[in-house]
Amino acid sequence: MSESRIVWSDEGGDLRKKKTTEDENIVVDESQLTLSVRRLTSGKGRTIIEVSGLPNQKKWCQKLAKELKKSIGVGGAYKNDYIEVHGEKLDQVLSFLNSKSLRYKKIGG
Repeated sequence: MSESRIVWSDEGGDLRKKKTTEDENIVVDESQLTLSVRRLTSGKGRTIIEVSGLPNQKKWCQKLAKELKKSIGVGGAYKNDYIEVHGEKLDQVLSFLNSKSLRYKKIGG
């Protein structure tokens, strides 16, 4: 173990569980955003709509993913740098982004 990283302190407790607030203070400028939307399929025909090009603000992205999935009525997930929506719902995803006044670029066919 050549890594000398402090993980426990008598004053602060477990330092690995400390939350960083740097990410939470960033305001997302929605007018400067351009999201990429593409349709993916697997071998058996399952379809996923992937929204990428998200800002580096986790709370904002999670909120957008939740609103998107709820408005369309499908499952999905927010992963590290993209939102995935299950099902053949490309038109509904694009209309949701239009209603939120977010710019997007459709990638692929």
